[in-house]
Amino acid sequence: MRLATLTICTILLSINIYPQRNESPRREITVAAERVDVLKADGFKIDFPARPTRTVSTIDTAFGKTNMVNYQLATNFVYYGVTFIDFPTVISDKAEIDLRFDGVKAALLKNAESRLISETEIFFGDNPGREYVIEDKLTTATIRGLFIKQRFFQLTVVTKGKLSRATQRLRDFNHKTVEKFINSFSVTELPTPKTTAVELPKNFGIKIDGSFFTSDFFRFSVRLPENWNIVKAEQADLIKDLSVQDTEDSTEKLRKSLDLSLNNTEILLFMTKSNLETSAANNAVFAIAAEKVSFPNFLPLRIAENYLKTFLDNGEKILKTPSSIKLGGADFVWVETENVEKKFKQRLYVANRKGIAFQLLLNYRNDVELKIMLDCLQTIRFSEDNLEK
Repeated sequence: MRLATLTICTILLSINIYPQRNESPRREITVAAERVDVLKADGFKIDFPARPTRTVSTIDTAFGKTNMVNYQLATNFVYYGVTFIDFPTVISDKAEIDLRFDGVKAALLKNAESRLISETEIFFGDNPGREYVIEDKLTTATIRGLFIKQRFFQLTVVTKGKLSRATQRLRDFNHKTVEKFINSFSVTELPTPKTTAVELPKNFGIKIDGSFFTSDFFRFSVRLPENWNIVKAEQADLIKDLSVQDTEDSTEKLRKSLDLSLNNTEILLFMTKSNLETSAANNAVFAIAAEKVSFPNFLPLRIAENYLKTFLDNGEKILKTPSSIKLGGADFVWVETENVEKKFKQRLYVANRKGIAFQLLLNYRNDVELKIMLDCLQTIRFSEDNLEK
């Protein structure tokens, strides 16, 4: 029943959870005294044919440590499982939900012997879900994923035998087994979300006075590169549109991820060394942006890791893995990449400021351009008075 083990891992991959290096998850195993009552205590009910084992694992996530709860029961013929994890906030953005379900499917199909039989979009009331049927050499798994408020549930039934080669009698038995278990699922009471996503403000309080940029919202200031060109807002929006178009030949995951990111991002400043309207040069860029993220307690390290895993296109290579740095007294994480084909390098700096991903982007062709921008970063100042990180 290799698929039974795999389905436990899909939750980790689908919600961008990264187990800590060199650290085994904490596992607490208890056997349910009453098979329904113990499930009700976790906010749901489902009919296991016998008493399941409850396992709690502490895992490291993009928003810090959290618990993953798993109920499982293996009989001679069938494996039954329910796994759930609570996010800090309710995830309601359909584009983000679709991406997370894409992650579930990719994780399930990571085994070369696994084959997708069907994928169905479903709803549990108004709550979105997906159901996958996957077979390998020895088993067939039905996996139903559900986002209900801030909780992600994964219901799993693994039956013996390949669906594509099963006799009608075995198909009927397995179908009844799956339907009986999955359709007995109901939610009783879920905990209140710990927090809510932080919306981007309508006004960041931006001022450009001579060579200094300030944002009253972020209580942030920085000296700008001298004699560089400030790109107009409408031109910056066109650049965002072109960024999406440039990914048309890329993977579907990259296209969806970039589209979601740009829709949640406000460009606060976009500067180029050469004037975009009068020069065709491959421009150096100094940019500042703010991005709404799902969890206000996100870890910048995880954002940087996800950037390297998701947003690099063909021809790009990693020059610097995520590293910590202090800028203006604030904690940032930065990475560096190189686009060999287009002959430029790029640095991304990200910090958690007021629950928003505050980002600095440096795009350069040579060390002279990089030094100009790094000198500017040394002038960064944050006023911490009444600023919630």
